Amino acid sequence: MVLIHGLLGSRLDMWPMSKRLERQGFDCWNWNYRSFGRQIETTVDLLGRDLSRLNRRCCGRFHLVTHSMGGIIARAVFETWKFDRMGRLVMMAPPHSGSHVARVLAPWFNWLTPSLGQLSDDKNSFVNQLPNSFLNNQIEFGLIEAKRDRVVRQGSVVISGYEDYATVDGHHGILPWYPRTMELVENFLASGRFADGRVPFPVAAPPTIVQSDNVPV
Repeated sequence: MVLIHGLLGSRLDMWPMSKRLERQGFDCWNWNYRSFGRQIETTVDLLGRDLSRLNRRCCGRFHLVTHSMGGIIARAVFETWKFDRMGRLVMMAPPHSGSHVARVLAPWFNWLTPSLGQLSDDKNSFVNQLPNSFLNNQIEFGLIEAKRDRVVRQGSVVISGYEDYATVDGHHGILPWYPRTMELVENFLASGRFADGRVPFPVAAPPTIVQSDNVPV
């Protein structure tokens, strides 16, 4: 099990999730990376190399759980790297259509965090020019969206090819910390669906896949 945090985050963001998954019997690798002063491509290369080593050494399948930009990094990895032991993938609040907040902040802070501009909802940004590698890799993945997300607009997490979609009544930055999020992740890793009889709440219908029109904030 590999957990990948988001922009300006650390492994601490995924620590509660890793502890819970360990109690369920998973061996967790809380993968850490530095998002300051780097473009996404640099982190993609680092993760690709680490997953390639894991793919060679593990005796079974390995799964991925990502938050925010971590999902974009994983998506970019699958564009150029192939893993025959890849299992399931859960992405929490991935900005697949970009973030309006990243677009607004990029002119001021892109010098500090170049990946910020790459996550913009501008149609020419890195994330909006990134091919949908999931369609070719047959990866079984699910999407979790925060209902009160002020960083990624509603529907912008959706990308073609997903197995299941769910929402959590919470915020973007602490989405991995909600008990409901953790239950959904557990269910998907176990069954490939967010609702398998263990979750006593309905799974929401997914929104339409959106294309950014760069509407000002």
